Amino acid sequence: MTNATVDCGGITVGTSCAGGSESQQPVFTLNNATIKNVHLKAGGAADGIHCVAGNCRLENVVWDDVCEDAATLKDAGVTMTVSGGSANAADDKVFQHNSKNSTIYIENFSTTGRIGKLYRSCGDCTNNGGPRFVNINNVTMNGSTGTIVGVNRNYGDKATIRNLKIKGWKYPDSGGEICMEYIGVEKSSGSSSELGLFWNTASCDVSPTDVSGF
Repeated sequence: MTNATVDCGGITVGTSCAGGSESQQPVFTLNNATIKNVHLKAGGAADGIHCVAGNCRLENVVWDDVCEDAATLKDAGVTMTVSGGSANAADDKVFQHNSKNSTIYIENFSTTGRIGKLYRSCGDCTNNGGPRFVNINNVTMNGSTGTIVGVNRNYGDKATIRNLKIKGWKYPDSGGEICMEYIGVEKSSGSSSELGLFWNTASCDVSPTDVSGF
């Protein structure tokens, strides 16, 4: 889809799912485009949706089951906005952020089932770097979760999180697994390493009052 807004009218589509294989193709590729009102079927979501150029918008998109990733931002200097919609059961992550100097907005979104991460700034991309920005507002997570967000401190990434609601979450008993800071690396130069979970830092702009349980 290029330079277009496509309203799918609530239809369910899909291709295949090869588990966590990163060689899978996306179901949709957006080039400065908007996609609205579509379900990606369980067992057919492949590598989800790729925003490869320009500003992209995903409105009321539902992943009945996430395969590899639900959506990935690949173009530098642009935005990908996820507004409304939901995702179920992501073993690894829901949103993958590869491109530098770019922003993902996630708003009025929800998840169900087991979610590994809601968002990850790429830890080991080719020509890796940053900064990368994510803004999360009014997201509800109704299921088990790992760490919610992962960002690379050494690349200047920043996560801003507000109005995050998590089933069973209670501070401090269910802790601070909201924002993990990493050291990102160049592809084939080892693995990205964890620095720890943080509140109110340059990379993790979130405090316990920005998160609530239900």
